[in-house]
Parts: sequence; structure tokens; C-alpha cells
Amino acid sequence: MKIQIALAQFEPSFNVNKNLNKMTNLLSHSVKGDIVVFPEGCLSGYSHNLDFLQFEIINDIKQAIKELQKIARDKEIHLIFGSCILEDEDWYNAGIYVSPKGMSHTYKKVNLAFHERGFLKAGNSLPCFYIELNDRRIKCAIQLCREVRFPEQWKYICLQGSEIIFFLTNTLGSENLPVWNSHLISRAAENQRYVVSSNISSKEQGCSTMVVSPKGNIVEKLVSEKETIERICINLEDNSDWYLSQSRTDLINIIKL
Repeated sequence: MKIQIALAQFEPSFNVNKNLNKMTNLLSHSVKGDIVVFPEGCLSGYSHNLDFLQFEIINDIKQAIKELQKIARDKEIHLIFGSCILEDEDWYNAGIYVSPKGMSHTYKKVNLAFHERGFLKAGNSLPCFYIELNDRRIKCAIQLCREVRFPEQWKYICLQGSEIIFFLTNTLGSENLPVWNSHLISRAAENQRYVVSSNISSKEQGCSTMVVSPKGNIVEKLVSEKETIERICINLEDNSDWYLSQSRTDLINIIKL
């Protein structure tokens, strides 16, 4: 099955409405059936200093999500984006999926960065979700930023049947680029799944906005400093369970539920 990924990147601010406007402008270039992927924290804004997350912006985030839901419905597209969210008085770093039919899914980052701990609350599960496209349900999952360093999480969600892993990050430091890109190539190749990575735009990107094939090949990589959206075709028939099926579960068993 061939599908279209509309891979997007931009430099977010700490102003939710400005971020929404940038997302809306990029979404104007998407077409029916696209799966549009934005970076970590792109709606709320994101920083190593999380003091900007105040109660004053909660309504802005909620209203912006409603507007994105409307755009998804009107344009008949699928949206995946990152935002900090507040639930039951706790802030989370979340990856959010919105469907054109009004369905949604929220992944809460389980492996928090050190600067997030004590301010954000960690999620406690690694759920998958479905994208309904062309009369097919595609099982997918989201991972956020430093979670690329924990391959057991990725193997677990692939054992649950995930066909695509969407990796949302907000990381700078060009000296880290070769390592982080190598991590993504490894996660794709060892699990034989497509990995779709979106980072914020910057000359100092610490991880590329790109699509990696189940063979570990880079299908497409966006120019690091350019705020853009590019449509990339992938074929899910390239996925395989060849390596996953050879795991030595008598030694190490990542449980399939």
C-alpha cells in the first residue's frame, strides 16, 4: 500500500497563535489523504526552560487544537504534531494525532529528559493507534525526542503491530546530527519499519527531518533551515517481520501483549 507523507518543519515560538498560523500556512499545501507530520512541541512551543508553560496559555492550546481538528476535517487530512498539554493539573509532553473523521490519539512521553523531570509528568504506556486510509487501518505509534535512545521501546511497539513510527523531536546541536540520524536509521532497519522524523527548522538541527525506509535508507531529507512541507510517497509493503521474528526470547523477551 502506497501512502503520502507530508513532512513539515518550522521554527516554533512561545506564542501558540503564531505557531498555529505557521502550521495553518504549511497545511494549505497539503492535499486530501495526506498524513502531515510536524515536530515535537511545535504548537505550544518548547524549550529547555519550561517556565513558559503557564496556565495563561492553556485556553490558547485547546482552541488551537480545535482549529487543527477543523482543518483536518475540512481538508480530509491526517495530522500528527507535538504540544505540551495540561491534564488534571499535570503538564505532559505529548504527540497528538487528529483524523479527518474527528478521532484523536495522544501519546504522552514516557522517558522524560532531565530538564523535563519535576516539571512534566511522564506517561506510563506505549500505545499504538490506527490511521484509516483508503479502506485500510494502518497501525502506527509516536515516539518523542530522546526516546530514540531506548530501542526496547521501539521494538515493543513494533511487536504490537505498528507499521509506521512517527518520531517528533525538538533538538538542536549540529554536532549531534550524525549520532541522532544513525539512531533513526538503526531503529528503522532493526525493526524493518518506516520511521518518519520531524524536527524544528534550524541550521543547527541536531536530528534531521526525514523519512527512513525499513532497510535503513534515507528516502528523503529536508533542508535543515527551511520552513517547508514536502510530500513523500512510501510503500508499506516494504515492511517486514524478518528480524523481529528471530529474536531470542529465551534470553531477552520484550513481551507482546
